[in-house]
Amino acid sequence: MKDAAIKLLQLQKEKLFAKDFDLDPWKKQTALLLRRIFGEKDGKAEQIEKLEFEFSSWSLRDASGSGSYSERVKRTAAAVLDAAMLEIEAFGLVEEQLPPDTIKALAGIIADELTGSQVRNIRQILQGAGTTDEKRRRLDEVFEQLDKVQLKNIVTSLLLYPTMTKTFGS
Repeated sequence: MKDAAIKLLQLQKEKLFAKDFDLDPWKKQTALLLRRIFGEKDGKAEQIEKLEFEFSSWSLRDASGSGSYSERVKRTAAAVLDAAMLEIEAFGLVEEQLPPDTIKALAGIIADELTGSQVRNIRQILQGAGTTDEKRRRLDEVFEQLDKVQLKNIVTSLLLYPTMTKTFGS
């Protein structure tokens, strides 16, 4: 999915510099695509929709050595698409990310089976400095101290969580 979204955004970017480019249909397509990828409330689609070619005497007069006004609009549009693609690369797609309330619920399921000191220790590891490998090694040490009943209860509760039930049920 991630690669497909990036490919679609890259195609929209390429259309910007096509010989037969028409801003209005391009804006509509791109805004729809961005909303589909990032959700209705994401601001990138609005940024695209606000783009306009101005042909007033002031804008034509101001189109000095940095290229025409229309080229600056296209570069702005390309920058928005580049930022969108970087965001997908760095953070994944919105649909691939868990909502905050789900994350909180899953963390609660795990915390319910741990002692207070174990929860604090895990929190310190996750929020502390260090590479992912270092944090994994330290978390492994914490989980080595858990008994089988605790681990079984955590896994069972996680699998029975509604999101997980749907995932394994499909």
